[in-house]
Amino acid sequence: MSLVYSTDSGRICPACRQPVAACRCRAPAPPPAGDGIVRVSREKQGRGGKLVTVVRGLPGDAAGLAAWGKRLRTACGAGGTVKDGQLEVQGDHADRVLALLTEAGLRVKRAGG
Repeated sequence: MSLVYSTDSGRICPACRQPVAACRCRAPAPPPAGDGIVRVSREKQGRGGKLVTVVRGLPGDAAGLAAWGKRLRTACGAGGTVKDGQLEVQGDHADRVLALLTEAGLRVKRAGG
């Protein structure tokens, strides 16, 4: 028989025998880093015919993406958002975004048309 509950720490993980709150065997794996290239593209589908500049592959967490979004939106003088780990800047600003990201020292490619 194995221990499944302790009055001291609560539920116990059956694999590593640690409290569930401190379990290391079920920790989520870090997301794949990708290929290290930031891709900038323009999209129009599903947006009522409006053009949007989409930036995929930026390194960093959610706070880092939000900071990049603020920086790019300010430089382009446009609105935008962060959705599903990608940045969207309203309008056709692909050339300006490409230049800003290249100046920041990132490897950038233009994707799509």
